[in-house]
Amino acid sequence: MQAPVKLGEAATSTDIGLRMTDNEDASVALPSVPLYAIADGSGALWPAGLTLRSLGEHASSLTEFQSRVANDGDTSSRLAVGHFFESVLNEAGRAVKDEMGRRAEGRATSTVVAMTLMGPYAYLAHVGDSRAYLFRDKKLRCLTTDHTLAMLQLKRGETTAEDYAKSPYKKTLTQAIGVTPELRPDIAEVRVAAGDLFLLCSDGLHRMVQDRRIAEILAAETSLAERAEALVQAAREGGGKDNVTVQLIPVESVGELGDKVEAKRERLDTARVLGKCFLFQKISESERLLVAPYFEYQAFEPGDIICREGDAGDSLYVVVAGKIRVTFQRAHLIDIGPGGWAGEIALVREGPRTATLTARDKVVLLVLSRARFLEILRRRPSLGAQLAQPLLEFVGKRVVDLRTRLRKISEVVAGASQVDGG
Repeated sequence: MQAPVKLGEAATSTDIGLRMTDNEDASVALPSVPLYAIADGSGALWPAGLTLRSLGEHASSLTEFQSRVANDGDTSSRLAVGHFFESVLNEAGRAVKDEMGRRAEGRATSTVVAMTLMGPYAYLAHVGDSRAYLFRDKKLRCLTTDHTLAMLQLKRGETTAEDYAKSPYKKTLTQAIGVTPELRPDIAEVRVAAGDLFLLCSDGLHRMVQDRRIAEILAAETSLAERAEALVQAAREGGGKDNVTVQLIPVESVGELGDKVEAKRERLDTARVLGKCFLFQKISESERLLVAPYFEYQAFEPGDIICREGDAGDSLYVVVAGKIRVTFQRAHLIDIGPGGWAGEIALVREGPRTATLTARDKVVLLVLSRARFLEILRRRPSLGAQLAQPLLEFVGKRVVDLRTRLRKISEVVAGASQVDGG
């Protein structure tokens, strides 16, 4: 069982802003679960509260998932957390839609961003343009991708980064509680480290305050409550065009995580490790966090055989810590260290392994099975397309390289035959 991660006392601050007549934001903090969330309503005061009420009513169910993740930590238990949030937020969407029908007050919606902690992982669920950030080692990282038309156009290459910054569609939501028929919330998985500080916020913060300024405020040597207030004040000073709500959730300590993952903090940074692998280099950090729960963590002792040449194999291996040796017919081909990978062909076809992988020292791997890869393609087609393209290109290069080698071998054999015949 994974030892518990200890959270410190969270801080929340909210403000109506300078141009709004009502504060349509809402927040909830349930440290005993733990569950933290912010909802940003639009069109009325009640949608945000109703959204959070749905989360609160099901919060006790998270205990079951926490036990599974802490004890097993496999992909099934971790992906179940995402299925939980997807189910609850779709229930919230139906509740908001039904309430809107009863009130007949016109369109009323909400966005939401929620966080819970299980074992060594933080899980972040979001719909809309409320955001989650991680402040680690005095650097700010956005963990979510806005569900807006402007962001969709940027991801599709239909607009430039410069045009995105001034796009009129940055507030046009592609998903929202109460209007989207079937929600597909993004679920990010982050391995936590002592000293981490999570920030949840409505768009009233990130539209008014640049990330650089947010990082400066979070780095200040003041109390957490004072930093939360400072973020809200910065939003007012930046124009205060909208309601603003922020939550700061600190990670005080992380217990020993056992033999499964015995590595330094940077090695536990799944998004950074995956960013070194060709398959995930072109997707954003927040998108790498979406695929993180599809990977198993596996550990090996020095000399352990990870996979053997000729055996059936169906997984991609990405090295988190340590080194693995690659051999073919006992000939040493290469050693692979952190960020390196092997077995990518197994994601596109079933067949025997073409090499043997052996742990040179204590090794920790991220392992993506073919079945889980296909599940990503099925459940997240847009993200899957971004992964399929580099995989096909890589396999194509391997085929061309193989053909080139075979041609050279044929030329050598033909030349030798001519000599013998002469």
